[in-house]
Amino acid sequence: MRMGFRPRVGIVPTSTDEAGQIYVPGANRMLMVGTLLIVVIFRTSDNLGSAYGVAVSGTMLATTVLLGYLVTRRWRWHLLAVIPMIAVFGTVDSAFLGANSLKICEGGGFPLTVGGAFARLMWCWRRGTVEVRGRLHQMSMPLAAFIGQIDEMVIGPPAGTAVWLTKVEHRISPMIPNHVRHNAVLYRTVVLLTVVPDRRPRVPFRERHSIERLGHGFYHITVRLGFMQRPDIPLTLRNCELLGFDADLENVHYFIGHETVIRRAHGSTMGPVSFAIFAFLTKIASRAPDFFRIPRDGLSEVGFRVEI
Repeated sequence: MRMGFRPRVGIVPTSTDEAGQIYVPGANRMLMVGTLLIVVIFRTSDNLGSAYGVAVSGTMLATTVLLGYLVTRRWRWHLLAVIPMIAVFGTVDSAFLGANSLKICEGGGFPLTVGGAFARLMWCWRRGTVEVRGRLHQMSMPLAAFIGQIDEMVIGPPAGTAVWLTKVEHRISPMIPNHVRHNAVLYRTVVLLTVVPDRRPRVPFRERHSIERLGHGFYHITVRLGFMQRPDIPLTLRNCELLGFDADLENVHYFIGHETVIRRAHGSTMGPVSFAIFAFLTKIASRAPDFFRIPRDGLSEVGFRVEI
């Protein structure tokens, strides 16, 4: 999810030491359904042998490719040390895959079809999120420019605190100017809140919160959370109060953006099939209020259209 290849889903970390040791309930249920379908389709283990051989040999070759990427890009090994190692493993893995490829018509094509389908889903989600993020950046405006115009746009700020969850850093998300333009109202204290994941299990309290005062009642709060910590926006505000953040926390209103992604009739960078897949994945993604533990009674969703 952090790499942008799949929608947001519920994740349960199972280790306080390893960031990648997790339990994904939705994935487990999908694997159960897939296993039952494979049993029904192939019926016997003998019929499954061809699919198993292609799947295992293909996984071995893909692991070798990823190993080469890791040692060159992350560990910075010299190519003279990498090429012989990858050549040996790659030759063996390719030989196994080539031998098993003769059984593609006998059931070996099943794992290739499933893997290709999932790769297609991941590519469509990645492409769509990149396009949406770029479009949001184009639709946003500089933070200083918006704060400088706020006195002319707002009739009278009511008492209370507004918390806006935003993905756009150093700029104003388009949902806030749209809200002000239609209602001419903005609360006396406005918090632009950004949640940043950290690879540590738990981020210490003193390092977890960053509070920046922007003027005109605006604050930018950045929250860093480890993989064992779940986002909790009301708790974050109370923690910031202990650090000197002065706001009316008894009268807090939460705002999140609800983007309606529309494909352009002309000049769209995504084809109709890719966009349909991306739109479907957007609908089944877990909702932000549940993920961030935002109280329902104080939540408002600000909708706006994003054309890609």
